[in-house]
Amino acid sequence: MSLKQSEKLRLNDTQVQYGGWDDDGYRKILYNGVFYSGYLVLDRNPDGSVAFEKEYKNGSHIGWDNEYNQEEKLIRTTLTVGETSLAFYEYDINGNQVAGGKLTDDGYYQKMVSKYKLD
Repeated sequence: MSLKQSEKLRLNDTQVQYGGWDDDGYRKILYNGVFYSGYLVLDRNPDGSVAFEKEYKNGSHIGWDNEYNQEEKLIRTTLTVGETSLAFYEYDINGNQVAGGKLTDDGYYQKMVSKYKLD
């Protein structure tokens, strides 16, 4: 595995601006003065590869939180809407899922996926 959703924009926290607070207590993220959609890289491995990132949609923390090993292989991913985790998955060194699943009932999960167009 490589970066999850590698086609999406990735920025470091030094490249964005912080706006007001959203409904979940997170600071809104802006890029070039508009609400940011994409991944915000919050930690890097010693070689510069991504270690941890959070997805934002329209400035709010909505989407995937991804953790990678030093080979930039996905080892853990959590689907979130603000502070609410909807699902998580863990992977071994070969990219095989070893744990995970939905953390909410299916009705709420589907409602959030539809409402926020989560992919």
